[in-house]
Amino acid sequence: MIENVNNELKKYFESKPVISSLLGFDMIILYGCVALMLLNSFVYLGGIISGILFYIFILAVLLCLAKNNFNALMVGLGVKVLIELISFRYGFYWSTLYAVLIYGFFAFMAYKKSMVKK
Repeated sequence: MIENVNNELKKYFESKPVISSLLGFDMIILYGCVALMLLNSFVYLGGIISGILFYIFILAVLLCLAKNNFNALMVGLGVKVLIELISFRYGFYWSTLYAVLIYGFFAFMAYKKSMVKK
């Protein structure tokens, strides 16, 4: 079922000239974005940079979904869970707990999907 959604998402992205050129770099964009987000959890890069990184992360997740790249999605979402767990050092926030649960669930589902494909 998710493959049908991913195929339609890929068709939609291929119809857009800018996003179609980014489809080949889905894994690189995702890994670079989560690396900068991990750096941002230790060194404050600024609010604007954090916001831009979040939107790039969402775009990279959608690009990985469009290409059925579940291995990269599993790693990217897993690192995002790690980043959210690191933010627990500042204290308990409900938003952090919800982010860990949601990103962790999607990382686990990507893991299950990548194991089924093999």
